[in-house]
Amino acid sequence: MTKRRASSPMRQLSRLRSRLIIILCVSLCVLALLSVVFHSESNLQSSFPTSRRRSRAFIDIQFVGPPKVAFLFLVRRDLPLDFLWGTFFKNGDGAKFSIYVHSEPGFVFDGSTTRSAFFFGRQLNNSIRVVWGESSMIEAERLLFEEALYDPANQRFVLLSDSCVPLYNFSYIYNYVMSSPKSFVDSFIDVKGHRYDPKMSPTIHKERWRKGSQWITLARRHAEIVVDDDTVFPVFREFCKRWPPTPLSFRRRLLAINWTFQLPLFTFQRHRNCIPDEHYVQTLLAVSRMLPMLFSLDSHSIS
Repeated sequence: MTKRRASSPMRQLSRLRSRLIIILCVSLCVLALLSVVFHSESNLQSSFPTSRRRSRAFIDIQFVGPPKVAFLFLVRRDLPLDFLWGTFFKNGDGAKFSIYVHSEPGFVFDGSTTRSAFFFGRQLNNSIRVVWGESSMIEAERLLFEEALYDPANQRFVLLSDSCVPLYNFSYIYNYVMSSPKSFVDSFIDVKGHRYDPKMSPTIHKERWRKGSQWITLARRHAEIVVDDDTVFPVFREFCKRWPPTPLSFRRRLLAINWTFQLPLFTFQRHRNCIPDEHYVQTLLAVSRMLPMLFSLDSHSIS
């Protein structure tokens, strides 16, 4: 009986060692896997083109005819609501709008992929692979703005997703955006402060950090600022990244592993989860002194 009591603590110590070894091994495996995924996505992002800065050639070019609204569609593949937009454009004046679509590389809009002839051949030929929550999203936006700037008649630029729908007819929207010299940008100070990285300074000071909706309407001069930017975008690309940098389904598995094995909190919390498209344009315009330091609750336009 005495020997059994003496061996019991030894067994408990042995079990504790085994559990610690298992937890340590799982932690190391998760960290190694995250490191591989992070570096692979960083390499993918580094292959994207940057800093084209061609819009300056369009600043003073004159155009003939009415000013146009450029509708910029940033889509995953096709446009599921193309029939609604087809009706919208059909009831509008073709001389007053233009259409540009950023889809996955190689996807072509024709009679087999869209129900509206308005989208035939409107895809960008230099599109890139876009990953949600990565800098590729804002790079695709910049490609759309740049392509639209080649037409000097385009004076307003409306950024849209594949789930956006027109709530008013073309005439109403055209007159509304053209009647104001301002851009319409949802922008506010990010009071939570969990996404701003001090390493962004001095290019981006914390008081210039902004957040807002990705879907915006820009006047031409502000679209040129977005395309000409070669200072703020590189900082976003380096310091504003989603974490963990993996597909949503895999991130959920990682969280489940963390819950099951109670991994150290630093495994998941030492990185900032920054979503670039929710901050880029707003912060860029603030850095460019195009946004006021404070915003009223009912005003989201910039002059």
